[in-house]
Amino acid sequence: MNVSDEPKLSIAIVLYNSADTLADCLRSIRGELDSGFAELIAVDNASPDDGVAVLRAEFPAARVVEMKRNCGFAAGVNAALAHARGRYWLLLNPDARAPAGGLRHLVAWMDAHPALGIASPDLVDVNGRWEEPGRATPSIGRVLLRLLRLHRLLPASVRRRVFRGGYWTSGDQVDAGWVPGTAMIVRPAAVSAVGPMREDLFMYGEDLEWCWRMRRAGWRVGVCSSTTFVHDTSSSAVLTFGEQDVEQRIAEGMDAACRLIYGRAHARALAALTAFAFALDARVPGKSPAERDRSRSAARVWRRLAALGYRGL
Repeated sequence: MNVSDEPKLSIAIVLYNSADTLADCLRSIRGELDSGFAELIAVDNASPDDGVAVLRAEFPAARVVEMKRNCGFAAGVNAALAHARGRYWLLLNPDARAPAGGLRHLVAWMDAHPALGIASPDLVDVNGRWEEPGRATPSIGRVLLRLLRLHRLLPASVRRRVFRGGYWTSGDQVDAGWVPGTAMIVRPAAVSAVGPMREDLFMYGEDLEWCWRMRRAGWRVGVCSSTTFVHDTSSSAVLTFGEQDVEQRIAEGMDAACRLIYGRAHARALAALTAFAFALDARVPGKSPAERDRSRSAARVWRRLAALGYRGL
């Protein structure tokens, strides 16, 4: 094959209980797949639903990698990227949808920012609510600043850089702490430098840890704010585990990633402080009963993590 025949972008999709949203995802990228701009590599993580049948009906030319069991998101991504030929790689959740021209825009944006190893487009949920893809790496200092309300004393420009998330009101980011794996574009040279995703982080936290390794190796993490993908947040995870269990798994994944980043003692202190912050949040005046219940539930999860740690590491 000639170099000119190679795709600009390799898209990796991991399938597990995702048949309900997959067709819309594939239709949103059909133009780039049909034109040869992008290739699609799907990993069937031994899914119990008919996601592979949906995939073959929508795009028969896609490569499908069959796993014998559910090996987790990171292992699925790594299995897909072993077959990637594109100049960039895109991790795309099957519950995410790209806008018209979004894939080409992302590639052009990465070309214009060669220091970036990894990035995300802007993200909104199905109701148009912003998902704040540019995030700060969790830290004791940030939790303390917010817990003591000292962050309010910082100039707005400093709060934006330190806390990211909802404090970053608009514009591109080229030095975020981390971005979620929802629609994550990756430079292969950066992966060659830092290695693939950690497969012992079964689900959640693997994106945080990967971005940390990228930054430690000198690559930057960014957000392209000029293209926005829609994300039906955690749809397959909720279907598989239930909403309450998903929240616990997210906390476990974040805790596990922080143990790898900071070490066990530091991460346990961070978990304990996070538990205290949630417990205090449950007592803030003006909260609805549902909001108080969520904060109390989160506090219980983080207290357990502070005491025992994530069982997977």
